[in-house]
Amino acid sequence: MKGRARRLAAIAGAGAMLVGLAACSSDAPEDSNATSEATTIEFDANGRPILDDEYSLQVAAAAGVEVDTTAFKKEPPYTIAAVVQGPTNGWGTTFDAVMLDAFESSGKVKDLIYVPWEFSTENQVKGIQDAIAAKVDAILLTSLSRAGLVSAVEEAEQAGIPVVTCLAGVQSDAYTAEVSRDIPLMGFATADDIAQRLDGSGKVVMLNGIAGADAAEFWRSGALAAFSQYPDIEIVSEQYADWDAAKALEVMRTVVAQNPDVDAIWVGGLEMGPSVVEAYDEAGVELPLIAGTNPTNGFLRIAIDEDIEFSAAPFPPGAAQECVNTVFNVLDGTPVPKYTDVIDVMDGVAPYTEKDAEKYYEPAFNDDFVGPKVAADEVYINAGFGR
Repeated sequence: MKGRARRLAAIAGAGAMLVGLAACSSDAPEDSNATSEATTIEFDANGRPILDDEYSLQVAAAAGVEVDTTAFKKEPPYTIAAVVQGPTNGWGTTFDAVMLDAFESSGKVKDLIYVPWEFSTENQVKGIQDAIAAKVDAILLTSLSRAGLVSAVEEAEQAGIPVVTCLAGVQSDAYTAEVSRDIPLMGFATADDIAQRLDGSGKVVMLNGIAGADAAEFWRSGALAAFSQYPDIEIVSEQYADWDAAKALEVMRTVVAQNPDVDAIWVGGLEMGPSVVEAYDEAGVELPLIAGTNPTNGFLRIAIDEDIEFSAAPFPPGAAQECVNTVFNVLDGTPVPKYTDVIDVMDGVAPYTEKDAEKYYEPAFNDDFVGPKVAADEVYINAGFGR
């Protein structure tokens, strides 16, 4: 990072999607003081790392599979159940704005049953069961728990109702189609960028979201896989801050005090990024390289204002538009991929650095907005993202 002067206020409210929330979370930071052991990662023909976590294995099994949807073909208008996160933070509100606009503007939906998860797997299970009882035509699901929603999705399959999972799936092949981002790969790409910028040697801090949450743990596992390739990358501290700006600031104050000379911070959820910057500002210590997942508009604003060097992998709530399109394709009887990585079908989803910060920053929207933008400005402004 180059010259910076002013102290930053922590940005609250833009929290990451809490995919797969488990009941546990960390109460106090714990230093790992662990040095990575060198491992060899194999890559596929497209240059993507071959990872062995449960999520990556499921994605690999679904890759290239085409689903015959003729059994689901129906004439519109449809009754759709959307069992999703809800507007609990910037990510969820962005997702809802795009999803609702896509459904409403299609003219194909007569009734939308909307079920926000309210941080309860049981609430999502009930939502799916109620949708089955209502004999909906399809279910769009953003799963709170990959394991916890398996039985409910299998019930929908048995009832002949297609389920399209959107940016958070289930640990089963009972779903019809999944539209998502390769979550471990996001962690891998950003951590690998850190290691390469550091020429394979340096001290790194890892700041994670909620312990046990699917997104947090798969981002983390991907990052650790990348770091494991470099024996001279040392993880001097690893913390969980629950994707909470205030907690992240508290944790990072301790980290900076104990490890003032680190070379990089990897952040599993860059809604915590402004808190990282503030902690360094308060301590009067030069900010190291930052890399991580899910950059918010607020993080990009600060990165531009303060000339921060970073690497970021988007986790785009705007993919809800592609999810809705997939639902309609299923109900039209059109074959669909079992798994779609939105990086292959959307612009602005590939990892990027500070060189592209101004390209993806949206000055018309507030700090809570999460890009890339896929709908008209008024869709987001009506959802409360006007600056």
